[in-house]
Amino acid sequence: MDKQNLFDPFTAKKAKIKIPDLAVFAADTAIPVTWWHALSYHEQDDSLAFRAAWVLEHIAAYYPERFSSVFADFLSRLPDQRNRSCQRHFTKILMMITDPKAPDSYRDAYLQTDRERLAETVFGWLIDTSTPVAVQVNCLDILYNLIAEFDWIKDELKQQTEYLLREGSAAMQSRGKKVLAKLSKSKP
Repeated sequence: MDKQNLFDPFTAKKAKIKIPDLAVFAADTAIPVTWWHALSYHEQDDSLAFRAAWVLEHIAAYYPERFSSVFADFLSRLPDQRNRSCQRHFTKILMMITDPKAPDSYRDAYLQTDRERLAETVFGWLIDTSTPVAVQVNCLDILYNLIAEFDWIKDELKQQTEYLLREGSAAMQSRGKKVLAKLSKSKP
């Protein structure tokens, strides 16, 4: 399939596009990463934004040197992301960025950003009752990764996780218990 024929279903509203096709987009250096990032905020077509966010996540995971070109903009625009499906991909990217084993390019760029704003945004998504569980459980991991930077996160994360476990889904039970276990082992 040539690039134009591959791109047509990506932009079609009711298209069924397959994951390998999206991976091809992520590998294509002719399409700027800034384009995928901008498309992930597309408000008129949620499925288009979702596909773009998936490609952006794939780029962040497999081509960190390319993702670095949008790193600062990604973090600065993060609070504006309202699409819950895109938030899922964005939180997966944030898990990579905040991971202690993140690539050096991510760690260096991360230190130049407003990390408190990042923590507040992610915590806001966590406590929002309309946030899907898949996003919330990713938020737990991101916030856990930030506990060494912000004094307030550890206690708040523990309390919120315990609250979410009360009536949480299987996914929340699994991830929440893991986060609580890690919190209990971390230094005060």
